[in-house]
Amino acid sequence: MTDKTPKMLSVRRDERMQRALRVIGQTGMNDTEATKWALHIAANVLALAWMNGHEAVGVIPDMRVSYRVKDPV
Repeated sequence: MTDKTPKMLSVRRDERMQRALRVIGQTGMNDTEATKWALHIAANVLALAWMNGHEAVGVIPDMRVSYRVKDPV
C-alpha cells in the first residue's frame, strides 16, 4: 500500500528562487503549481538527456536553447 498523505517540501527562497517564481508566475500559476511544474520539466530534461546519451547518468547537461523568431502579425 502506498502512502497517499501529501508531504510538505520546504525550500529556502533566495533571490534566484524568487526571480524564477516571478517569471513562471506570469503564466498564472501560483508558487506551488510553478514549483511542481519546474521540477517536472527539469526531471524530464535530465531523463531525456541521459536516455539519449547526451550526458552520463548523474551529469547535468550544458543546455543551449534556441528560438525561432516569430513572424510579425
